Amino acid sequence: MSRRPPAFSVIIPTHNRCSLVARAIASVLASTMTNDMEIIVVDDASTDGTMQALQTTHQQDARVRILRLEVNQGPSVGRNCGLAAATGDLVLFLDSDDMLLPDALGFADVAFQQVPELQFLTLEGEKTSLEWNTYEQGIVRARNPGWRAEGFHAELLQQRSLEPPAGVDSPPRVLEFGDLFPAILFGDLFFLSGLVIRMQAALAAGPFNPRYRYLEDWDFSARLCLTGVGGYLDHVGFHRETGRADQLGRAGSTWRRALMHQHVLANLRATGQVDSVESQLLLKRAQAAADYWFGRCLLEQRHDHFGRAYLTRSLRQAYKPAKSLMWLVGGQQLARMPRYQTEA
Repeated sequence: MSRRPPAFSVIIPTHNRCSLVARAIASVLASTMTNDMEIIVVDDASTDGTMQALQTTHQQDARVRILRLEVNQGPSVGRNCGLAAATGDLVLFLDSDDMLLPDALGFADVAFQQVPELQFLTLEGEKTSLEWNTYEQGIVRARNPGWRAEGFHAELLQQRSLEPPAGVDSPPRVLEFGDLFPAILFGDLFFLSGLVIRMQAALAAGPFNPRYRYLEDWDFSARLCLTGVGGYLDHVGFHRETGRADQLGRAGSTWRRALMHQHVLANLRATGQVDSVESQLLLKRAQAAADYWFGRCLLEQRHDHFGRAYLTRSLRQAYKPAKSLMWLVGGQQLARMPRYQTEA
């Protein structure tokens, strides 16, 4: 008799994080959905004994599968390999230095059952900074600029109160859901460790692009927003730690974010799925915003010719005309690195 596919596939790519990935796996195994899931760890050619340690610890646990890449290829390839091997109805990509909280999958299960049209869902998250010894909650909405995008109105999303899953002592939570495409055009919305996706939606979004080593999740989730209804649940479902030497943090990332914005919009156009008049207008507006910020970054990097070209292109779309003119006239004398897309 064949075994029923699990409800959840949790995919964890890792490279030389033996103790951290062990902690991540333990956090998933502590889930209230522990008997209805699989964990797929993709060891990206680690040299610190990760594969051997995990095999020793989990060789008798049918819920844990360990795959190995013989050549280091980056987290995008690891996630793609894990997705190809996954059998669950819902998938979550957990970073190997993050932890899943025990009732995260239980709340996600309730949300997808209550709203059948939901294609993907982000839970809220919390963060501890090892460098600054600080703790922060609500990082999904606070740290991802797409939630504050022009033209996106979160108050227009539908809302539904969700009772906690059986056996979980928690007050009801609010699920907001609707079209998130207008938001993600202007900035990323998610951390992968809190993003639960229907398998068919993950496959429809297409693979993670291995060319990108930074903000590759924004490129993937932008295409994901084309698959249908997305949701946000105001329940903390994952924990992040920042400040380790092996992390490429988001802080100070203005230049990389501005460059990635150009790639995200180009890749969306290449899908051929942005075909409604409203979506085309949103994409055009987002391109003007991306050109404005990229032009500013280029000027700050002393690439005057290209910086002015992008600012001029943005100005032609009447995006921030006063500021665009100010930068075109003032150039590097105004050079100041702002937080990306938060300045009025």
